[in-house]
Amino acid sequence: MVSKQEILAGEILKRVHVHNPDYGGIFSEATGAPGSAKTSVLLSFAKYTIIHFPKEKIFWRSSYDSPLQFFKIGKDNYNIMVKRGSSVVFRDRDKKLTHMDLNHTLFDEFDELYEKAKPGKINAVFFGDRLEWLSYIDWSRGIGEWAHYYIDELGDVAPSFTRGDMWRKVGDFANVLKDVRRCMMNIHANTQSTKDVDYRVRAKIMLKIFLPGAVVDGTTRVRQRAVDNLIRDPEHGNQAYLDMGGQFGVTRFVDIFKPIEGYHIDAHILTENEIEKLYENDNS
Repeated sequence: MVSKQEILAGEILKRVHVHNPDYGGIFSEATGAPGSAKTSVLLSFAKYTIIHFPKEKIFWRSSYDSPLQFFKIGKDNYNIMVKRGSSVVFRDRDKKLTHMDLNHTLFDEFDELYEKAKPGKINAVFFGDRLEWLSYIDWSRGIGEWAHYYIDELGDVAPSFTRGDMWRKVGDFANVLKDVRRCMMNIHANTQSTKDVDYRVRAKIMLKIFLPGAVVDGTTRVRQRAVDNLIRDPEHGNQAYLDMGGQFGVTRFVDIFKPIEGYHIDAHILTENEIEKLYENDNS
């Protein structure tokens, strides 16, 4: 028998997947302990869009110096894009971080990035400068068609306790987020702890997804004891609480995205010393 909370969770997920300009977009955040399937939540949303809205464009932000997670969607469903001159390289973590060639598309400006991005695929974008994501999402408000943004580790691009120019840029990004409800864009993010994210950005979150190990705060009706009782099931999907607009329900994310064997790859931004060494090796 389906419970009331499961019905409510289903209604919330329907709202996430309705790409209707009259309703506008969603800004969501998934939190939980390491291994709680935060990335799988993002991938499940992206998979739904790829299947049901193949003409729309999806953009994925990855953390540097960490295993790239978008490979789990399958090689036919992603497209790697790198900003020209960004000093971004890809490394094989199984071979002592040896540099490797990955098929990718180069771009310069935002309009070229958007034009070259492939609909119906995860466009994994590497700017080099993490703050360019804030500017790109701002720029994309004027596109006039549905686009989707997935931010792995929101605390990297909108961290707490910033100052100076970065504090202002994150504040500008928070102002952009208030327009998500009116724009044709969805922004889905994850973070291990919501406290890692700037408070101005946190205030704009429309959908909160609590996975096992998440720490709740005073802005939700979901209680810590309920989150602590969520079921972990690596084979069939972990449970999660969804809170949107004061209504909350419980669901299970059944899509399992396991690491692909042989794809232990990360992205790295070369330092000046590393660039000099590469130059010396090329000339030797």
